[in-house]
Amino acid sequence: MNILWIKDNNTGHEKQAKILLDELSKTREINIQDINIKGFHPFFTYVDPVEENFFDLIIGAGHKTYSYILDIKKSQKKSCKTVAILTPTFKKDRFDLICAPTHDQNKYTNPKNVIFFEGSLAKVSLNEPDENVILVAVGGKNKHYHFDEDSILDQIEYFLSLYPQKKYYVFNSRRTPITMNNKIAKLTETKELMFCDYRNNDISFESILHMSSAKLITRDSVNMIFESLSCKGNTYLVDMHVKNKVNKVVNTVNSLIEEKKIGYIEQSDMVDGLSTIKIHKQNIYHDVFAEVEKVAYKLNQLL
Repeated sequence: MNILWIKDNNTGHEKQAKILLDELSKTREINIQDINIKGFHPFFTYVDPVEENFFDLIIGAGHKTYSYILDIKKSQKKSCKTVAILTPTFKKDRFDLICAPTHDQNKYTNPKNVIFFEGSLAKVSLNEPDENVILVAVGGKNKHYHFDEDSILDQIEYFLSLYPQKKYYVFNSRRTPITMNNKIAKLTETKELMFCDYRNNDISFESILHMSSAKLITRDSVNMIFESLSCKGNTYLVDMHVKNKVNKVVNTVNSLIEEKKIGYIEQSDMVDGLSTIKIHKQNIYHDVFAEVEKVAYKLNQLL
């Protein structure tokens, strides 16, 4: 099966598309050609030339890919299927299949061509974790939560104190402020942990995630949250103050907490300068999320 994958150079978007294609490859022999969108949206944006070829499937994730998916479809055979990952803002009925997060359900009045998944698409791992490995994942400044560096650092130190004599790995992200990176680096002077800076680190986040028995993740890192929930081990969220309560990301996180699908830290101020920290565990009978398998099954039915 020939697949054309249109990329928008957004790491989060491309990661979800790749994970779905990897899952599809488990049941089908596929040949993938990828092309990149170039230029600055919305002006002077174009894609690499498409080779003379007929495709069985054209797929892409992210707003900039959708118009190209529909445009290239015009030159293909009728049996060619078009798939949009995440929610297009236009011509939703023109796609054969849309794979959208559940928090976008209100954007569809007639979702006959939509399959909804919870959170984001992530690789599933059922490997048993290593009880000696602990992971911390730190995001950065965002539209959803206040990124209070000192509060987050206090919670990280508290979390590490709960698991003495373990191997600690702290991962940052592209959004992590330099000041926070410096504070994490300084923490390594007093704590036995490895700071895995994305800028110069060869250690795979995914490999450590899949072997970690406990994981602490900042609430703004939605992809990281669902990657963690898609493998074994206990997941906890850092306590962060909300910027806007009417927010689909905040609602998604709150829903996970209310349904006890995830653990979290609660930080409460007693008096000025003094706070208490408490940890709440997720349901011990929680299942590993397997959203990508559900989406791949539906896609196979379409094909």
